[in-house]
Amino acid sequence: MEQVLGILADYQWLIYVVLGIILLFFLRRALLARREGARSLFKLEQEQARTRYSRSVTISAIILLLMAAVFIISNPMLPVPSSTPEPSPTETSGPLAASTLTPTPAPATITPTATATKPRPTRPTKPTETPGADATETPVVRPPACPNPNARITSPGLNQVVQGNVPVRGTANIANFQYYKVEVGPGSNPKDHEWTVVGYLHESPVSGGVLETFNSAAYPGGTYSLRLVVVDQTGNYPEPCRVTITVQR
Repeated sequence: MEQVLGILADYQWLIYVVLGIILLFFLRRALLARREGARSLFKLEQEQARTRYSRSVTISAIILLLMAAVFIISNPMLPVPSSTPEPSPTETSGPLAASTLTPTPAPATITPTATATKPRPTRPTKPTETPGADATETPVVRPPACPNPNARITSPGLNQVVQGNVPVRGTANIANFQYYKVEVGPGSNPKDHEWTVVGYLHESPVSGGVLETFNSAAYPGGTYSLRLVVVDQTGNYPEPCRVTITVQR
């Protein structure tokens, strides 16, 4: 047993490196399985992705337990030293005890007295008028015309300029509801392989509320498209609702 403990203590960092590489492999595999499940629209593909995700997460947890076990075995708990009482100060008598230090008072500081000065009057400036300032109007944001009222985006509107975290509002509540997702793609007409999921899949319906939060700061400035896909229990979904926005940096 002592020989095994000695080997673990000598090679524990090598064991950590090997287990860490294996852990990163299965974590990457779990992340890929989760993305495949989010992008797939059929139940069979979703079940296969969930199985790979669960298996990868389980193996990752076992590797973490092995690393913790190696650490505990290689680094046994040391006994806590008992606290020793500090010696109490004893009063001494004699010439040393009688001598005390007399603090030297600090010299008095002179505080200057502020004298009031009469302010000089300033000439008021005449405001400059900007021609055409009253003629500018705030652009009206129009929501997209979605074919299904139970699967629609109400905000942001068409060609709206956005910054930072943008709440995507609308309704996702069709018959036999299973889940919905919000996707983003580059340009005003992205291709099928260019759509990516914003956030996660949502298994609870929403009526007139926040569907997802789009972090526009993570994307370069330009034109993007958002779309809402609502899937029913059979794996089918109505025509997705799309809206074009402009990310400003």
